[in-house]
Amino acid sequence: MFKKIFFVTALLLASLLSAKPVVIASIAPVGYLAKAVGGDKIEVQSLAKGDVHSYEPKPNDMKAVAKARIFIAAGLEFEEAWIPRFKASAKNLVVVQSDAKIAKLKEEHAGHAGHDEEHGEHKAKDDKHSGHAGHAAKDKHADHKAKDDKHAGHAGHAEHDEKHEAHEEHDEEHEAHADPHVWLNPMLAITMARNISDALIDMDKANKDFYLKNFQKLMNDLLAFDESAKNELAGLKNRKFVVYHPAWGYFAEHYDLEQISIERNGKEPKIDEMASTVKMIKDENIKVIFADPNRSQKSAQVLASQTGAKVELLDPLGYNLLENLKIAVRAIKDANSPK
Repeated sequence: MFKKIFFVTALLLASLLSAKPVVIASIAPVGYLAKAVGGDKIEVQSLAKGDVHSYEPKPNDMKAVAKARIFIAAGLEFEEAWIPRFKASAKNLVVVQSDAKIAKLKEEHAGHAGHDEEHGEHKAKDDKHSGHAGHAAKDKHADHKAKDDKHAGHAGHAEHDEKHEAHEEHDEEHEAHADPHVWLNPMLAITMARNISDALIDMDKANKDFYLKNFQKLMNDLLAFDESAKNELAGLKNRKFVVYHPAWGYFAEHYDLEQISIERNGKEPKIDEMASTVKMIKDENIKVIFADPNRSQKSAQVLASQTGAKVELLDPLGYNLLENLKIAVRAIKDANSPK
């Protein structure tokens, strides 16, 4: 009897010791990066699927997080509300910001992705190929400072205070609309993978060389894709593309494209906005409207019916990030090439 108990206990202990660390990614493409780096040394699960803006964890999600060693965040809005709860349910959970050291663009309502007329150009610098595949540029938003009060007396101070408060409110609004879709720029995806690699090495130093080798392969794959994408898109004369949800700003900026969004502030466009978009699509001879499979396609279909354009799907949250980026390049190239 004693031998049987000992044998069962030994099996349980061996099972626990051999269990792979659980890594939870907030979204599927970040899960892809984690799996590419972690390989068979980790178990990866992704949480939010579909419309991440309305995501709330299900009971099974909370159970998965409770068993996890690492939670990989991506700078999404829902993470701010849920990460404290995740940490409360898993006391030793390590939260990794995969978007660390990446400057954020303002999420565009329409027009050219990457331009912010009031604050100047807040652009995430391309991750260079040197060092650790390049750490992204520091956030330039910190440069928004209240100007010195040049007026004497209480009236001057009052005016300065009003301007300072208005500026702070504007900065808060600016930050609230920061575009989180950094993974759709392959150079920034490399930075995210580097951050994930560092976290895995901190957790499991014995397999440092394994993680670094996988990271190097992923980086090389993304760099090779980037060179190919630049060549494919280089000859396009019409560099505008219309999307329902402005998820492709970093992609557009990196490849010198112009993203035009149907959605306004996360909402369906108003009648006058639809009318101006219809005119723009006709004037620019836009042949394709790209809808997001995770969101309503109603407005895209209406615009298509009024302009003769067709609706195609581009998924910013597809799991296989590298393949998804290839699909986006081919789709935008085909949409903007003369027929």
